[in-house]
Amino acid sequence: MVGRMAMGSWRRGDVVLGLYEVLDVSDGGGMGLVYRVRHRDWNTDLAVKVPRPELVAGAAGRHGFETEAGTWVSLALHPHVVGCAYVRRIEDVPCVFAEWIEGGSLAELVRDGRLYADTGPDPTGALARVLDLAVQMAWGIDHAHRQGLIHQDVKPANVMVETGAAWTAKVTDFGLAGARAAAGERSAVPAESNLLASYGGMTPAYCSPEQADARAGAGISLTRATDVWSWALSVLEMFVGSPPCRYGQSAPEVFAAYLESGPPGPPGAPVLPPALAALLGRCFASDPARRPHRLDELAAAVIELYEEAIGVPYPRVPPQEAQLLAAGLSNQALSLLDLDRAEEAEELWRTAKDVDPHHLPTVYNWALHRWRQGSLSDEDIVSDLRTTRALYGEPAEVDRLLALVQVERGDAAAAEALLADAPDVPEVSAARAELARREPARPPELLEGHRGAVTSAALSADASVALTGGEDGRVRVWDPAAHRCRCVLPPERTGAPPPGDGTAAEDEELAPVTAVALTPDGRTALVGRRTGPAELWDLTTGGLLRLLGERRSAVTAVALNGSGGAVVAHEGGPIEVWDLGTGQLVRALDHPPSTFRRLDPATGRILPEIHRRPSAVSAVALAEDGRVAVSASKEDGSVVSWDVATGRPLYRLVKSADLRGTGIDLVALAPYGTHALLTGHLTDKVRIWETRTDRVRDVVPRRFGSDSLMTLNREATRAASVASGHADQPLRIWETRTGRCVRTIDTQLLIEPHTQLTLPLRIHSVALSADGRLVVLGDGFGGVQFHRLAPAGFRAPWSYARPRTAGALAEGAARVRGLVERAEELAGQGRTRAAAEQLRTARAVPGFERHPELRALWADVGRSAGRRTDLLSIWQRYDLSGGRIFTQQVNIGVSTDAELAVTGGADGRVRVWELQTGQHLHTFPERVANTHTVLIAADCRLAVTADWGGEAHLWDFEEGTRSARLHGDQGQVRSVAIDRNGDHALVGDEGGAVCLWRLRAGARDRTTVVAHLGRTMLGHDGPVGVVRLSPDGRFAASAGREDRTGRLWATGTGVPLLTFPLGVGDPGMWFAPDGRRLFVNSTAGLTVWDVRTRRPVYERQAHPGALVLSADGRMAVTPGLMTVEVWETATGRTVCELPEFSSTFDISPDGHYVVTADHDRRLRMWDVRTGRCLHTLEGHPESVTLVAFTVDGRNVVSADLRPGIRLWELDYDYDFAADGRAEAGDW
Repeated sequence: MVGRMAMGSWRRGDVVLGLYEVLDVSDGGGMGLVYRVRHRDWNTDLAVKVPRPELVAGAAGRHGFETEAGTWVSLALHPHVVGCAYVRRIEDVPCVFAEWIEGGSLAELVRDGRLYADTGPDPTGALARVLDLAVQMAWGIDHAHRQGLIHQDVKPANVMVETGAAWTAKVTDFGLAGARAAAGERSAVPAESNLLASYGGMTPAYCSPEQADARAGAGISLTRATDVWSWALSVLEMFVGSPPCRYGQSAPEVFAAYLESGPPGPPGAPVLPPALAALLGRCFASDPARRPHRLDELAAAVIELYEEAIGVPYPRVPPQEAQLLAAGLSNQALSLLDLDRAEEAEELWRTAKDVDPHHLPTVYNWALHRWRQGSLSDEDIVSDLRTTRALYGEPAEVDRLLALVQVERGDAAAAEALLADAPDVPEVSAARAELARREPARPPELLEGHRGAVTSAALSADASVALTGGEDGRVRVWDPAAHRCRCVLPPERTGAPPPGDGTAAEDEELAPVTAVALTPDGRTALVGRRTGPAELWDLTTGGLLRLLGERRSAVTAVALNGSGGAVVAHEGGPIEVWDLGTGQLVRALDHPPSTFRRLDPATGRILPEIHRRPSAVSAVALAEDGRVAVSASKEDGSVVSWDVATGRPLYRLVKSADLRGTGIDLVALAPYGTHALLTGHLTDKVRIWETRTDRVRDVVPRRFGSDSLMTLNREATRAASVASGHADQPLRIWETRTGRCVRTIDTQLLIEPHTQLTLPLRIHSVALSADGRLVVLGDGFGGVQFHRLAPAGFRAPWSYARPRTAGALAEGAARVRGLVERAEELAGQGRTRAAAEQLRTARAVPGFERHPELRALWADVGRSAGRRTDLLSIWQRYDLSGGRIFTQQVNIGVSTDAELAVTGGADGRVRVWELQTGQHLHTFPERVANTHTVLIAADCRLAVTADWGGEAHLWDFEEGTRSARLHGDQGQVRSVAIDRNGDHALVGDEGGAVCLWRLRAGARDRTTVVAHLGRTMLGHDGPVGVVRLSPDGRFAASAGREDRTGRLWATGTGVPLLTFPLGVGDPGMWFAPDGRRLFVNSTAGLTVWDVRTRRPVYERQAHPGALVLSADGRMAVTPGLMTVEVWETATGRTVCELPEFSSTFDISPDGHYVVTADHDRRLRMWDVRTGRCLHTLEGHPESVTLVAFTVDGRNVVSADLRPGIRLWELDYDYDFAADGRAEAGDW
């Protein structure tokens, strides 16, 4: 197997990259060599064009070559153009992979006489073949011209011919003439050279006069006319039997001589028809402007000539370009990515993903690229592949690609399981070899020892020693490799103090540990506590060496270097730098104080006087040479790099004089303080700051919460984080150069393997080794975990799809087009069942299974005349996140047609989105407080929002502005609702009032959005936590948060019709879609009320809170005991219990499916009829707070705490047992 690329050294029988078997090699002329290789996985032959070494020797030449070669990659497929499968670098050399044409080039066919052989007994047979090839050549060149590409090297050697039953000409090497010129190939023709080879991007024997002038240095822009000239010479050669002239610009003279007394052609060659001679003569006009410019018109002229000369109609019709499907688009994207055209590649992958959301190479390549760019997490790519596996026809292929991803992300156990039965192809062998090179990693365990939270952790440079400190006052020394505690400091026993020149802390009164540090060799530890001076311990003996100073204030941060230096930060005091060899204080540094202004309690205005208080220093570091120290305060976002010798700051990031903050509220320092990671909740960027140079090394997107615990390795190339604000949060490993989340690791370890029970842990401390290979975590229950990380370096290879020819693509597209036209015709006749069968057949055509046009047509026919049966597939359409465009707890309103969405932002802005694409459409200019409720009227003319500032707002989509504020009567707004048509809004306020607002001008003018307070209903003592309006607006319901009562109102009169008890908290409360029943789920129980009789219909057991109804009102969902219960609304009968503990769920409009979100950040789609989980959707990086079906059931919206939103598309099968829609109650 050829392991390295040696230019020009491939030989027959070699296997390149373990994949391409070399079958033949030929001289590619001016470009280099052309190899015929067999792709072993596809069993398909390809042509590989390898540039000459001098063309790509330098970076500039290589870049120029790649840029021009990319034009061929981007050229749409055409039956008369050789298809470029992809461009791929081999040993950093760009190689062009194209379809292999068995017949050879037109030049070869002319030279060996095959062009004129086997043309049949008809004397016009040779002429028919020559004219046919001339037409096909013109069509191929015209295709390129229509896309703005001039070939510049048209010649018989660049026309490949399939010599089957019907000879097919295909023009090749598009863009490579320009590539040679761009790479710096000289344009002068060497003496004694072969004039049929290319020089400087042209072949002298076929070049036009203007092309020759341009190569000589004239400032001439080439047009399509230059290809017309070369095409005419190529056509003439088929009659002459050899290149007509030595230099192409002499063609007029040579052609005239040929017509006057030219030699006869080779045996069997046809005679040049006079009409064609006249046409070629026009093509040889010296002035490009006088030549024909359109090759399609030349082709039409030759067709007319053909029919006159041969006496039969021309057998071909002008072909259309073939539209690439997902496979071709993905290959094209890989080629452009290899040519450093990432943005174009990304756009192609987006298109491919829309053409087929589950096309495996597209899913894999697109996710792999975005993961490496940092826009996807490792969980995202694993989720995408697992979802595809559930729907893809070849799970073994998915497992192979997923295994490669698992190796790159460092999950050896998962990779080994997936590779166990994988075929021994090159990429699998490379993955297995990589796993064999890695050290065996011991599975993480939950190690106990501390009583109470583990407050701090540290690791030695080689990760052989770990240190943890806890609320119990103990410091534990660990052997990470053995997962055991070596010793406890102070020892858990009474007696004499350990040896040393200090005094041990008393066992009975150990203050909680607040900070720990280790020397690089792991022999010495520094410990800070909530009270008392910092303690220096000898870990080889377990003895206390000394106390650093006599301060009794809390130690907030400590650091050690390897040369005998230490830094200690005290609460409210200075930062102390110590010499451990002498025990002397070297320097006291005063971190800049936190500055602030106070409010005047009488006026509520900010007073001008600036106040100061000591900053709470949260992190310190000391350079290895002890000359530079770094201190950081998360509280006020300040970071200072200090010159220890002078005590002066080298560089400072602090508030400005006018109190403008740094925007930093999360800081992590690398060991020795060479780098600092800086970010904050007001920014979506992470910066790696070089503390000694004041240079920002990297700026990458922030994809973790600002409340995260964060730590850096020594070179600041890898970071580890855990969200500290919530339990069940995973450990994430980041590349700081790209912002990529390399690995997500579950921290909720099993405590009962038989029941799969986990303990929800909240991580309190995290440390990362200097080499970035080991992480130690400490949790709130005293547990410690060690996670060994894989080394960086392995990169999963790309997946190239088997290319399809233009003919095959055109044939498939034509078949689909015919089926769709027939389906539309049948649907127009009312024969929807027959129309559906046509569409089903069209979706079975390879490459069109999930085509967007067919998906839309299928859904339209299904909604109009079918009954949903099975969920065929589900996929993520997009993910939206970033900064403050959403509130932390995302609230989103979706229109009934699933076209618009409205969200509120943490920046006070209300935004309108195109739901299906995620495109931002409009931002309302008015600022509001953080929004908690968003509602959209059915006609999409208005929206109503309510916010935590105690206001409700009416938004007019037509005007693009806020129309009015909707206030309460007794105080700030607490809840809001609208009816189906948006005619009325209901506001509940903090004083117990329920206010009914009219939002339309009137029955005759429903287009005008107004706000008129129609009625105030007083019925609660204290805040109204929930309000609802019946769909027709005739009835209202309200829930009092303090008086724990609910009320049913007649909106026409304002009279309370019913009062019912509620428990603690806000209930789940909804009117049925027909408005006849009111469903109430509270701690007092679940009751269904008849709105008209005001009597309970039935009661049932349910956990309080969440309650959702299907759009048809037949089914409801509530939380159960460790389950989610689905029940019939007519009777209250339980249909099924889903084995999921969740209060975040929704039910599809037809009641057939339930989507749930669990604490593991996964979405699960359940079939209510079977109780089976159909799909598990992973990838949400934070806890999921919202899931909702759109009204048409084709989409699911989910949101998480980043905050971020994802849209999922669902593809259903339908039953068309009889034309016409099935009855709603028919299951």
